[in-house]
Amino acid sequence: SNQTIDRINPAAWSRINRTRFSAGGMYEGFSSSDSSGSSYLSKTHFNGLSLAIPIERDEGIVLSAGVAPYTKVNYNIVSAFTQGSLSYVLRYLGEGGLSLAHLGMSGSLSSELHLGAKLDYYFGSINHTVSQTFTTTQFTSAEVVRATRFSGAGVTMGVLYSGLRNALNLGEGNALNIAATFSTASSLTTTEERFSTYNSGSVISRDTTTSPDGKLQLPLGLSIGLAYQSDRITVAADFAYQKWGDLTSNGVSSPEIRDSYRIGGGLEFIPKKDPAAPFTQRMAYRFGLFYNASYYEIRGEKINEAGVTGGIGFPLFGDTRVNISGEYGFRGTTDFQLQKDKILRISFTLDISELWFVRPPEE
Repeated sequence: SNQTIDRINPAAWSRINRTRFSAGGMYEGFSSSDSSGSSYLSKTHFNGLSLAIPIERDEGIVLSAGVAPYTKVNYNIVSAFTQGSLSYVLRYLGEGGLSLAHLGMSGSLSSELHLGAKLDYYFGSINHTVSQTFTTTQFTSAEVVRATRFSGAGVTMGVLYSGLRNALNLGEGNALNIAATFSTASSLTTTEERFSTYNSGSVISRDTTTSPDGKLQLPLGLSIGLAYQSDRITVAADFAYQKWGDLTSNGVSSPEIRDSYRIGGGLEFIPKKDPAAPFTQRMAYRFGLFYNASYYEIRGEKINEAGVTGGIGFPLFGDTRVNISGEYGFRGTTDFQLQKDKILRISFTLDISELWFVRPPEE
């Protein structure tokens, strides 16, 4: 579509004919349960910022840059223990994550074949905290924070072919596109520091240790998708795969990490695109389904997620839209002392279109 900045496939930027700006946020809520109880955690966070500028519209040359979350860590577990007359509380806290910034360009080899590439830069920090607090001053309470910073780069290449309509003799106003992406493996540099605090009630002591820089090898990934478009309807499906089984940290792999894949499909319906049509008939209505085989395999149990999605796009003026989407899914299992999650995600995105940097036609 020329109305959105595709985050996955840079080849799709070649359809953008006006300067576009996109920004959004997301609310995530997790209802987690195991064999002993349940809890609900939620958080609202920034969900991405993108800019696309057409350099040469006839050639599909578009420059794009942006930043978006890549991974998120958000947990808070508190457990109370009693051993004889001794009582204490253990707390496990995780926060932070990686962000992904991109800078890339698209171009069209012909009216049907479009290519794109972007430089991906990963950066961010993750903190894991473990604390032990005693109810008596006879024992020293302690807290250890493990803070890890990440940075590294990779490349994503994309291709989009829009000539299937002619091959299948589809009528005017119809389109059938196929596209694919490939992301190279990325080597991230990691820097880890540990901050320890010991509190005996009368004396507080602190210590800091820094580990030598390490390496985290992110695996390669690929995706392929197919989309049919008419004047009112878009139907699309895609498949994404990433070889997480090759993930290594300082040359060491994890037996609980496996290759992952995701299958999704969706439908968008816009009754009318005429600017003079009533507001509700210019709205976009969306529905989808997905299945995600995550990269986790814990205690021999594969952790998978499935869910439904829906959304509405509200036209404001011109090509500017506000998009609201919702997602509800299920992940995991309570078998083998594991955890099952019910996940609610609600996102808000503002897509703005302007005629910046577009040369007017010569008289």
